[in-house]
Amino acid sequence: MDFLASFTGLDLPGWAWTIVLTAGAGIGIAKTAVPGSAILVVVLMAMALPARMSVGVLLPMLILGDVFAVGKFWKHTDRRQLFTLLPFAFLGLGAGYLILRHVTNEQLKPIIGAVVLFMLGVHQVSRMVKNKGAGVPGEGYGRVHPFLKVLFGFAGGLGTGMANSAGPIMSLYFLIAGFPKLPFIATAAWFFFTMNLLKVPLFLNLGLISGQSLRVNLLTIPSVAVGALLGYWIISRISQEKFNRAVLVLAFVAALRLVF
Repeated sequence: MDFLASFTGLDLPGWAWTIVLTAGAGIGIAKTAVPGSAILVVVLMAMALPARMSVGVLLPMLILGDVFAVGKFWKHTDRRQLFTLLPFAFLGLGAGYLILRHVTNEQLKPIIGAVVLFMLGVHQVSRMVKNKGAGVPGEGYGRVHPFLKVLFGFAGGLGTGMANSAGPIMSLYFLIAGFPKLPFIATAAWFFFTMNLLKVPLFLNLGLISGQSLRVNLLTIPSVAVGALLGYWIISRISQEKFNRAVLVLAFVAALRLVF
């Protein structure tokens, strides 16, 4: 622990260092196998590190996780869907920074959570009416009303720009659009990789990313790599039905955390 403290300049208890050194595994798994599970990492890192630093440390970890996902699954990317969503996400990202002048992150998070819960409810009712699950290959894959693409793209950009909470929003969109698991992971990875890179200059300007936070990031690289490799193993063995169920449950948990 003395080496860790001297290397980073952070004097943390043993339990906090344990979280920091292993949290990357959760990011790696979330990016390559179980979208949405990173919500647990966000909570744990906020417990282990000072609030502002946890945000600055997490962004490079998420980007590294995106790199592993893109590198492995890029052939499965639905470019048409991605390029349709990104322009509206850029608008949402810009709107988020403008709205931050009047609305704080803490004020926005419950609103986003409530919207996700409402849309999850609508999604479940729709599934019962149609008597079939979303996300099954061959069942309307990619057939989404243009309005929903605009809505989810904008909301995704707004959520990631203001509250780092676009995960459940975009997970729900990809489920509604009927994405099989590999196109789901690949397209989501490219979406978040692009948005996260755009956030780097802002975080640098706000001082959220610093020399100290980057030194902490160096310690998390092995953990992210191990988690990504484990994710590769998991995604090859999890069925589409279990994948969809896990995404829905994690989106629900993430939305509840935003609300409360």
